[in-house]
Amino acid sequence: MSTNKFVGIAYWSVTTGVADWLAKALDVLMPVEKAGLAVLAFDCLPGGNQLSIQFGDERYVMPVNEGKGRGVVRPSPSATMFVVCLLALRKALGDISVVTDSQETIPTLPRQNYPLYADTWERVLPVAQELGLATGAAFTASHKAVLNNMF
Repeated sequence: MSTNKFVGIAYWSVTTGVADWLAKALDVLMPVEKAGLAVLAFDCLPGGNQLSIQFGDERYVMPVNEGKGRGVVRPSPSATMFVVCLLALRKALGDISVVTDSQETIPTLPRQNYPLYADTWERVLPVAQELGLATGAAFTASHKAVLNNMF
């Protein structure tokens, strides 16, 4: 157990030299909005840009200023869905670290048997599918040639 007063289920940090990293992140996450699973927003603020992702009444914010940002994912009903979004960003863009309280890197591909997702898998799976991290319509469409050759 951590003595850190900012205890969460996950922690993320971004360090990038890509000037429009958050704009690219918005593009990566757009499938969840198109599927009606979340609402995305991108804001240019004086202190840096920020991307927000809202699942129902829960809003998660990713501020990035001069290529650096970090945050805590606090326990909530939609927290694991946000973690999956962070993992999709790590897979697509890089420059982002996503770890647990014990500093263990969270695996990029979500699995139902991973302790973080065990209680919320029914909500996590559609997000993972839309972002191409689990098999589903989006995954099948983006990997059609490979799947056709395999089956």
